[in-house]
Amino acid sequence: MTLQACLIGLVAVLSIGFASVVIEQFLVREALTGESDHFWESYQLDRTFSPPNTENLKGYLTGINSSEGLPEELQGYGLGFQKMHGQTAHSLMYTTEREGKRLYLLFDGKSVLRLALYFGVFPLTIVLVLIYTTAWWVYRESNYLLSPIVWLANKFDRFDPAHADASLEDLSNIPGDVDWEVEKLVSSFSSYSRRIQRFVERERAFTRDASHEFRTPLTVIKMASDLLLAEQDLDDYSKKFVTRIKGSARDMEELIDAFLILARETDKEFEDEQTIIVNVVEREIKSAEIYLDDKPVTIEIDEQYPLQLYTARKVVGIVLGNLIRNAILYTNEGSVSVVIKEHSVVIEDTGIGMCEEQIKKIFQPYYRAEQSGKTTRKGYGVGLTIVKRLSTRFNWIVDVESERDVGTRIEVHFDESEREQRKD
Repeated sequence: MTLQACLIGLVAVLSIGFASVVIEQFLVREALTGESDHFWESYQLDRTFSPPNTENLKGYLTGINSSEGLPEELQGYGLGFQKMHGQTAHSLMYTTEREGKRLYLLFDGKSVLRLALYFGVFPLTIVLVLIYTTAWWVYRESNYLLSPIVWLANKFDRFDPAHADASLEDLSNIPGDVDWEVEKLVSSFSSYSRRIQRFVERERAFTRDASHEFRTPLTVIKMASDLLLAEQDLDDYSKKFVTRIKGSARDMEELIDAFLILARETDKEFEDEQTIIVNVVEREIKSAEIYLDDKPVTIEIDEQYPLQLYTARKVVGIVLGNLIRNAILYTNEGSVSVVIKEHSVVIEDTGIGMCEEQIKKIFQPYYRAEQSGKTTRKGYGVGLTIVKRLSTRFNWIVDVESERDVGTRIEVHFDESEREQRKD
């Protein structure tokens, strides 16, 4: 309000100054021109006609080469309009000559100042005082009425359901006018906060128990698979299926990790750490090799930049692992390449590819971009959904390009600014 008052006051002063200039430059000059024409017309009819002599306008008639009767401060000026320095502000003199005579008309600028004061400054001051008095009173009353609402809004903003003591303070701490509407809001918010806290406790209990109960049988399956694979008498056909069992157990473990991350409100399940991307890629490729199934597919790593990130290594592994497995599963022959750039990782394959309609749907749950007779293994249809949700959670960007019977290129941008610069 103070800033507004200063700005409006400045505009008002400038407006009054502009108005006084307009009065001087247009109205006063027009009036002096009219007075001069009237005098010369009357003087032609009556040589004894006297120049005007009023409170605001003084006239002097002299010879062209004579200054008799002309005040000393008016002498020495030429024809036309002259700004009178040393006189009252906005004083103006208009000089004309006809028939060997010269007419001096001097306008006193005090009337301009009076007009500006009477019809400009005083009314504007009264209006501004009324406006700001009313505005101050309205602000004071509205602040008193709205302060409880603002207080509650701040409580909502700071509300953290993860803390057990997240509750509303006593009503006596609420500022302003606490009426029944505010009491109703407080009661509703208290009930809401208790329900949210119970929900958070159930979510914590579920994720904690699920993490333990799901991992225990999977650990048993993996250990049993390792023992079977260590048997010397196991034939190649059986080893192949045991290896698949072990791979499926690992897939399920990764799936559980991803679901638990997405189920939690915070990302503190896995602490941030220095992550060397090439190490993550090598580990995921080694784990995904069991899906090759003797297909004529080569896997290559092209480390163009030693990319390192300070983030959750497990999450990076889940995202890149899903993409690498997808590339292997949907490539019957050719190659799968992983290119590590300065701010991103590119997974490119020579697989079955996708059309535009399929690309739009690949991040939908349980959708699989299949081609009849060209896919050798059906997935769950949730891998890319997990990739998209985790990338969104960690502010990563996933770009997909694909062409049917040519291949697919997926790039994960870990630095959004680099992606925007590349687009420009």
